[in-house]
Amino acid sequence: MGRTERAFYHALAALLFAAACAWSLAALYRHMDAPALPAPAPAPTAAPAALRFRGLLIRQEQRLPAGAFPDAAPGARLSAADTGTESALYFPACDGWEGLKPEDAERLTPAGLERLLDAEPPETGDAARLVYGFSLLCAALTEGDVSPLPGPCRLTLDGTEGEIEGDILSVTADALGRRMLVIRLTDFPEKLYELRTVEGKVESEKWKGK
Repeated sequence: MGRTERAFYHALAALLFAAACAWSLAALYRHMDAPALPAPAPAPTAAPAALRFRGLLIRQEQRLPAGAFPDAAPGARLSAADTGTESALYFPACDGWEGLKPEDAERLTPAGLERLLDAEPPETGDAARLVYGFSLLCAALTEGDVSPLPGPCRLTLDGTEGEIEGDILSVTADALGRRMLVIRLTDFPEKLYELRTVEGKVESEKWKGK
């Protein structure tokens, strides 16, 4: 290779090196001038699909002497003429909680509800009962860092099939992390009139966390 050719290749190499340096510097300046991208926002804490609870079913009831309506089948609907007051559902057995009325639900505290759920029911003796009003409340005890807010909800009870529609009327919390939900059941099978203590899951579209 002659002197002229070597000089040409040296010049070409120097030119390419200078071009590469210029391109790198331009890219660096573009990066420095570009506005900083905001940091991604933390992902919101996902609300649970459902929350476990233990609860008491509360309804308007009256204890009766055993055999008060000997011809009535369990769950039979009696007329006001039959009861002397208003129409009611008849059940030939009691569970001891008939004195707990719907208006008592809002007076309960999480600690009070827990004591009721853990206690043995009172002695029932030989008695029947009437259920008036055909309405049903569930005082439900939950724990944890999140809670459903008042509004529509769905319940699934252990040992029963299908979902139960309801409305959460109130939520009461204490310092120990226990929460009591008062839920009015709006669409439920009549079988629930025969149950008292229940366990299951509550689902809601609105949740509140700590």
